[in-house]
Amino acid sequence: MPAASASPAPAFASEDGGRPGAGANDAILRDFWYVALPARELKTGRTKSLTLCGIELELKREASTVTATAKTGESLQATEQEGLIWVYVPEAHGHAPDVPPPAFNGPGGARVQFVEEAHLPCHIDDAAYGLLDPAHGPYVHASPIWRSSKTLKDKAKDYEPSELGFTMVPHAPVNSKLYNIIGGSIRVSIAFRLPGLRIERIWNEKHTVLGVTVLTPVDANRTIIRQVFYWDTPVLTVIKPIARLFTRPFLQQDVRIMALRQQGLAFGAKGMLIRDADQLFIWYQRIKKEITDARAQGRAFVNPVKPATLRWRT
Repeated sequence: MPAASASPAPAFASEDGGRPGAGANDAILRDFWYVALPARELKTGRTKSLTLCGIELELKREASTVTATAKTGESLQATEQEGLIWVYVPEAHGHAPDVPPPAFNGPGGARVQFVEEAHLPCHIDDAAYGLLDPAHGPYVHASPIWRSSKTLKDKAKDYEPSELGFTMVPHAPVNSKLYNIIGGSIRVSIAFRLPGLRIERIWNEKHTVLGVTVLTPVDANRTIIRQVFYWDTPVLTVIKPIARLFTRPFLQQDVRIMALRQQGLAFGAKGMLIRDADQLFIWYQRIKKEITDARAQGRAFVNPVKPATLRWRT
């Protein structure tokens, strides 16, 4: 199959047929937990103002308790888990969460070792496309230590459905030399869970690195992307002071490509999805639609993803 286009993410329609951000329906999923910010940014006795899913919030920490209050006076559920502050964004006033936030089960006592973030000028759906597009890595994040468009290889990856998403089953990595920093005999598993979590687990017999990419919708036109890492690998702790020299430019490449996309949208740019290269985003759209349909019909969610082997060149 041909590689996915290296151009900015297409102008995809939202699942309800409208453009993201159009009118009152901003196409952002609610009745979900979202990461509001890293826990280290909310000190005891202090408050933090932010906007989440278009809602102006004030977070406050008192001892071991975190509270979230909307500008309207409504209280939202908030909690700290694995070094992150989560806020439950309800569809309607008074809706309470049925389940806790997703657990990553990170190594090293689930202690956050490193966080970097950037502000993307786009809807969360477009940010998700950037995470799922196989061509995104070699074209947007081209780097001598990562990969480039000049070192494309034929790939065949096995996928299976997982909770509110899909998972690339464990495999031996073939692209990045960075994986080898924790030693040999490495395995990698990558899961994507709606509304915006990419969970990459890298491990061998001795060590584990967990990298979580978190998408937090500010509103219909802005999304925060955070790279959160957990590890039990001493060598990564040693090199952590210089890690931002690589991660910050990495995320700024995402900012640039999304800004270019906005320029294209101003001229009515259209997009298309190509199997197998865009199958992950096609699944994203189908899962999002199933979530909204199941809620509207008062029935249980049924994951539309079936086990599959996808092939592309990247």
